Amino acid sequence: MSSEPASRPILVVDDNPDIHVLMERMLVPRPLHDPEMIRGLLALESRLFGAEAPEEAPDLLHGLRFTIESAHSGMDGIALVKANPSRYFLAFVDMRMPPGIDGIETIKGIWSVAPDIYTVICTAYSDYSWDEIASELGCPPNLLILRKPFEAIEVRQIATTIARMYDSLSGVRTSVSQLEEELVIAMESVSQLEERSRALLAEIAEPCLLLDSAGEILGANPSAHDLFGVDEKLLYGRDVASVLVDVQAPLPAARAVARSRLVRPHSRALEASVTLTPLGSQPGAGGEFIARIRVTQDA
Repeated sequence: MSSEPASRPILVVDDNPDIHVLMERMLVPRPLHDPEMIRGLLALESRLFGAEAPEEAPDLLHGLRFTIESAHSGMDGIALVKANPSRYFLAFVDMRMPPGIDGIETIKGIWSVAPDIYTVICTAYSDYSWDEIASELGCPPNLLILRKPFEAIEVRQIATTIARMYDSLSGVRTSVSQLEEELVIAMESVSQLEERSRALLAEIAEPCLLLDSAGEILGANPSAHDLFGVDEKLLYGRDVASVLVDVQAPLPAARAVARSRLVRPHSRALEASVTLTPLGSQPGAGGEFIARIRVTQDA
């Protein structure tokens, strides 16, 4: 048996009590519990509109459930949002609420605390023009205007559409947050792998280079520094072919031995044998290699 969806609170800020009652009727429809009454209403609809009577009353809010929380002045509305900034996804705000602050100032106060709340300005034609509203609030994507007098279908459409949109955006934010966390973990893993690889290099007596599959030099042990006659800053980031002429990328997926000419700045070239050993459980698939160098003779 499926459970009822959770009710989503909607904030209504208006100095007219009748508006709060109207919003309640529009967005929190009361179920009819008399089966005979329900069948009678559906049969009447069928006779009036010529359509086949449905078995159940239509779900006007498409499976969504709302509750109305009321504020009868702009300051009261701001106070409710300040008390719980993440509570509301949607607010209907009247433009004129004398003698207190108007809708523009109310929205500024609400957005100062919760800038992501979707806000609907309820205004008459005699109130602010769109240009005046835009000059005060800008043109944010979470601002809508609803002209008075409004109809139930307009209010329901706004509430259901924004609820779905809010859910989608929340899902995107959650996915982005998860991806960021996974990226941090991956970067930490890469950093730890590089630290372990460099520690392994330092334990090997013969000259060794740490390479990626594209042939970039990621590290070198002290013996390699001595052999090439340069410090690590001049080795790291270089293409291995610039110092081991015959070692070309992409590097082989399995252990390989090659003869190569070793190029050293300000020194004569040397012949060497190079043993390439892949690291990790999936060698060659974007992984790293240890290149062991053994000098055989002068070039």
